[in-house]
Amino acid sequence: MKTGCNKIKIILIILGVLVVGGVGFIAAKSFSPPAAEMLGRKFIISNPLDLSQVVGFSKYRSCAGHDFRNPVAATGKKEDTPRSMKHYVMVRDGLRGKNGVVKALAPFDGKISEIDVDMGGPEDQQVWLTPDSINPEQWHFVFFHIDLEDGLKKGSAVKAGQLIGTANLARGPDGATGNFDIAVKLTRPMRTPAVDAPFAHMSPSVLDEYAKHGITESNTIISKEVRDASPCPTVAGGDGPDIFFPSQWSAGDIVWLK
Repeated sequence: MKTGCNKIKIILIILGVLVVGGVGFIAAKSFSPPAAEMLGRKFIISNPLDLSQVVGFSKYRSCAGHDFRNPVAATGKKEDTPRSMKHYVMVRDGLRGKNGVVKALAPFDGKISEIDVDMGGPEDQQVWLTPDSINPEQWHFVFFHIDLEDGLKKGSAVKAGQLIGTANLARGPDGATGNFDIAVKLTRPMRTPAVDAPFAHMSPSVLDEYAKHGITESNTIISKEVRDASPCPTVAGGDGPDIFFPSQWSAGDIVWLK
C-alpha cells in the first residue's frame, strides 16, 4: 500500500513539474519579442479592398480621427504621444454616406474571430479576421464600421477574396461620412494586443496592385521619429475615452491613389 502511495506522489510531482515548466515556457515566450519570422509575416495574400472604390488612405501614425495606439508588435511598448496607428480608407465622392456598397473582403483563408459593435450597432461592427493557424501567437486583420454579410458570425470560416461585409458610411454627426478604418493586430498569450503597419504584411502580389496606383509600403507610413518630433494636435471634448484630432486632416497625413 505504501509503495502504491509513493508511486502516486512521484507521478503527481512529475506532473506538477511539467505544468509549472510549461507555464514558465509560455510566459518566457510571451514576454520576449516575437520572432523575426512572425514580425515579417506576409499574411495578407488577397486585397481586402476594391481599389475602384477607394481614393486614398490616412497614413500609419497620422493625426487623422482619434488616438489609436497599442503596444508596437516589434517592441511591446506603446509609443509616447497620441497618433493613429491604423488607416482610414477614403472612398470616392459618389459613395459618401452610402451603405451596402463599399466592399470589405477577406485578405486570407481563415475565420471571423471577433465581432464588436464598435459603439455603434449591428450595422456598424468591428470585425476581426484571423488566418488559419494553431499558433498561440496570431496576426489579425481588423475592419472597423462594417455591416457584416448575412449568415456570417463569430467563428465563421472565410476564404481569401470573399465578401465579408460593406462599410457603414451613414454615420457621424451628419449621418454621412467618406471613410472607414482598417488595422492589423498581433495577439500573444498574456499580452495586450499589439499593432503594426498593415502594408508591412501584404504579399508582393497585393503590394503590386497598390503600386499601380502609386501606393507603397513606405509612403503609407509616417516614421516614429517624425511623429515624435511633430506631435499630433488634439481637441477637447468628444464621446468616449478617445483623444480626438482636428477634423481637418493635413496633406501630410494622406496618401492619394493615382
